[in-house]
Amino acid sequence: MKPGHLLAMACAAAAATAHAAGPTIYGNIDVGITHATGIPKGSSTQMTGGSDFPNQIGFKGAEALGSGTSVIYNLATGFCSAGGFAANGPVASLPAGGYCTGGGFMQRTSLLGVRGHFGKLIGGRFLLPVYTNAVSIDPFSNGTPAAITSLNRAVSAFNYLRESQLVEYAAPGVGGLRATLVYGLGGAVGSARAGRLYNLSLNYRHGPLYVGVSYLYNNYATAQALESGRIPAGSITHNRVAQVFGRYDFGVLALSAMYQSFSSGFPGSTFVPVKSSTAALDNRFWMVGAAIPLGRGRIDMSYSSARDQEIASSGATMVALGYTYALSRSTTLYSGLSHISNDSAAAYGVHDASNTFAGSYGQAADGIAVGMRHSF
Repeated sequence: MKPGHLLAMACAAAAATAHAAGPTIYGNIDVGITHATGIPKGSSTQMTGGSDFPNQIGFKGAEALGSGTSVIYNLATGFCSAGGFAANGPVASLPAGGYCTGGGFMQRTSLLGVRGHFGKLIGGRFLLPVYTNAVSIDPFSNGTPAAITSLNRAVSAFNYLRESQLVEYAAPGVGGLRATLVYGLGGAVGSARAGRLYNLSLNYRHGPLYVGVSYLYNNYATAQALESGRIPAGSITHNRVAQVFGRYDFGVLALSAMYQSFSSGFPGSTFVPVKSSTAALDNRFWMVGAAIPLGRGRIDMSYSSARDQEIASSGATMVALGYTYALSRSTTLYSGLSHISNDSAAAYGVHDASNTFAGSYGQAADGIAVGMRHSF
């Protein structure tokens, strides 16, 4: 047999092997016990799913097209590792829909796109940069009741976490600089402007240093009337989220910090747990944190603050502490606790990676969770 024939057969066999290779199956199962106080119905102790990281199972893969270009895809759905919650219970999964996280079936992530020397271009439903930035800076990575999203309601399941109808372009990196631009189609009938979203994020990483800035703009359309009908259903306003953040890893200690503003033409009570007011939202959030590695474990801590500049006595502060221990590369034991102090017009409650406990105006809220997480 001629060498050319042998080469052709080898290439065909390789192509057949690549075609036959199925997608990678991945997921996470997380079960823990959570105790929370400060909620309107009193304290609660119960088994929760996804406290440290949301429960999910997904499929992802890529197909090489040649010249360094590949088609990529990712599908993931949530599930309830601890079962569902009672309708009148003190805790509610976020968001609703029967899958505990992400919404409906395969709505945690659903994307298709291409990547190559030009960067990455994807479309579908996925996490926004403003959210992934906050997770990267939070010492708890948005896990356990110690997560900064208890106070940072702008980039959480309450407001801007993941969205549908997104198109994302990630430019090729230049040194340690990365730029990502997301455009969201509002999908509203009769209006190309309603619901439209933009999110630009610039991130720079060099050795132990990681810094970034991000800006999100959204033509927010309310689905229901607000302020006793003063703001009719279907009304549109401008929401804006601006972030600056950074982290430096000293080896024995990693320090992180973040400052964020969240503004809207609608009242603050529409987006954050403060008392009703005719004033527009002007929420300021900041956080400082630290992570200390200890062998196979790590101690995390943070201090954060949130305040609406337009509403008196609307501030809240949170101090958080946690410890994780790696039983293996795939299994982690975790713990986290937090204490939230609310001013008289604020009602921030405990919030972890999948669950939220509503707060009460002017009352302190505490949360503690212990559990196990396994990833595959």
